[in-house]
Amino acid sequence: MSDLSVYHLLWYFAVYSFLGWCLEVCFCSINTGKFVNRGFLNGPLCPIYGFGMVAVLLVLTPVADNLVVLFLGGMVLASLLELLGGWALKKLFHASWWDYSDQPFNLGGYICLKFSLAWGLCIVAVMRVIHPAVAAFVHMVTTAGGGYVGGGLIVILGVCFVCDLAVTVNTVTKLDRDLGAIDDVAKLLHAGSDAISETLGTTALAVDENVDESMPALRARLDLLRAEIVDERHFIAMRLLRAFPDMKHLRHAEAFEQAKAWLAEKHGQ
Repeated sequence: MSDLSVYHLLWYFAVYSFLGWCLEVCFCSINTGKFVNRGFLNGPLCPIYGFGMVAVLLVLTPVADNLVVLFLGGMVLASLLELLGGWALKKLFHASWWDYSDQPFNLGGYICLKFSLAWGLCIVAVMRVIHPAVAAFVHMVTTAGGGYVGGGLIVILGVCFVCDLAVTVNTVTKLDRDLGAIDDVAKLLHAGSDAISETLGTTALAVDENVDESMPALRARLDLLRAEIVDERHFIAMRLLRAFPDMKHLRHAEAFEQAKAWLAEKHGQ
């Protein structure tokens, strides 16, 4: 049985977060034919896999010898985590990062029966085939140098993880603000166009000067917002939009699609 102390669980979280990232990258690369840094974070970690396997180890290790219970328990735990993760991302960042609505037997688009069954099979395979090797690796690392090597490494990894999380959350929050600004500018431009059309349609007099003068400023503001999103300095936002092509924004749907179109235009897609 694996050592499930807090120290070892931190290592299992790190290892399985990395392995989960590798799985996501391979899956997306096969589907798209190109490398995609898939995941919420910028580094090679998918925390949802780390949290999932920590939960599996804590709950299902005592019944790991029973394949049926392991499969059913793994399916339920993984599906619950995917459901909570999708719901949390939606509430925090006003976006749907994945959507299974087109799959049969789905729940709110967050989870579906096909992938739940796949998660159950994967967890059986991991617990029976992969985890013994991972447990041996973690034991080796945590005992090297009297435990100081593993302790130092996990602190470094933890600091990198927290920094990456902070940068990513800040970027996503800024992108949400930019999308809101794009929506506001688009509404003003649309309102200005309507005002011009109405004026031209009802009178031969000059168009209202305020409307006429504001249009260039609004277009300049829109160009600036486009540059901020597409500029290479904002590569995190670009990576997220490219890593989750099916993502849907709930508050600023039109602005989000516009941002994706700008990125596609820049990269010739």
